[in-house]
Amino acid sequence: MEQLTLPLPLPYLKVNRDGRIVAYSALAEDHFDLSSGHIRTLVDEESINKLDRISSEAGLSPVKMELNMKTNENPLGLFDVHLQWDSENQAGMIFLPKDSSNEELIQKLADIQNRLSSSDFELLEKKEELENVLKRMDRLSGPFIPLSDTLCLIPLFGDITADKINTISESCLQSVFSGSYEMVLFDLTAVGEVHADGIGTFIQLVKTLKFMTGNVIKLIGIKPNLAKELNRHDLDQWVQFNHSLKEELTYLDQ
Repeated sequence: MEQLTLPLPLPYLKVNRDGRIVAYSALAEDHFDLSSGHIRTLVDEESINKLDRISSEAGLSPVKMELNMKTNENPLGLFDVHLQWDSENQAGMIFLPKDSSNEELIQKLADIQNRLSSSDFELLEKKEELENVLKRMDRLSGPFIPLSDTLCLIPLFGDITADKINTISESCLQSVFSGSYEMVLFDLTAVGEVHADGIGTFIQLVKTLKFMTGNVIKLIGIKPNLAKELNRHDLDQWVQFNHSLKEELTYLDQ
């Protein structure tokens, strides 16, 4: 028998078809009594039958099986054995002890996986909850306020984003179409940052209202940053402008 000098992390044996041990690793010598030089002396009767069956089968595909092994520390120990024959009819065998520590490790891994799955589900719930809150905030950032039978006000608050305008558009269009409004005021005094996709979506909303209803659309309280974005679009035929809501309401009262 040849002792292998490779520092293998698990017990390793190389045997021929007759079961004679050709080579072994240092860990194999630590685990098993190799004095007989034969694999049969290391296993119980049931495992011998498994070995005989594997030895008689042709092919070079890897095989995994369980064997009861006689070890230096215990009369019998259960091992997962990974075996593969080579072209010279010699099989490399790696032995992985299936002791309680392995079972504990498997259980710990299963527990971790369960906790991760639970955490993923909780995160998904929190994500959905957050998305619902954000949608509600978006709806509240553009409330529809009827001022009279023919006049309505839609003040916008916060940043202008595509998601926010899309959320506002649904309730805004429904409310305008269900009434007899002749004028729609958008108060933009409280607008914060202006996103490119947001301003594009807002202009689509304004044009839709104008095209579908023929109403007068007025944009009020436009700040310089918003004016800069709006100037890139030809809106004169679609909307009218005013500096402040107070001026507009004073004018309408006259």
